[in-house]
Amino acid sequence: ASQVVLMRKDNRTVMTMSNNYQGPPQDFAMVVPVPTVLQQNDVKTLPPDVFEHVDRLSAPRLVEYWEQDPCYVPPPIYPMAAPPMMAMERSGGSPKRAADLGVTIEARFAVGEYQILILSAKEATGLETWLKENKYRIPEGASTALAPYIASGMKFFVAKVDITKVRRDAHGAVVLS
Repeated sequence: ASQVVLMRKDNRTVMTMSNNYQGPPQDFAMVVPVPTVLQQNDVKTLPPDVFEHVDRLSAPRLVEYWEQDPCYVPPPIYPMAAPPMMAMERSGGSPKRAADLGVTIEARFAVGEYQILILSAKEATGLETWLKENKYRIPEGASTALAPYIASGMKFFVAKVDITKVRRDAHGAVVLS
């Protein structure tokens, strides 16, 4: 389960996410489209009580519904042949291989227990291949979902857990910030 809080003031938007993930922490990762290349000082981890406070403050009062244009026809997505697999470096893949797939690592940093990459991509199939080669578990055919974001110039916030930096509760369960 995930909770997402979006806050906007003037031209600044802040998005906060909380994931209730159950499973091996080394398997947890996120791929989130973002409009710009984020830097380390743009990314923070928060304690869980922040979401409890937001829940109390934001009890539903008004609901807005948005509907997609019923006449919209998505552009066709042409599959490309999968490039041959190559061994990847543990630290986020080789820059040469990323470039071969049309993927650029725009930024790389750590925040809390998360190893974060900001990626840009020229093609959705290249990004899907890069993510899979770098051991991100994404669904088959994810390029279909990624394509509209790439077409609109979005970047991708990619976070993976560094198991050596996780915190455990009194029962030994991993607690992610």
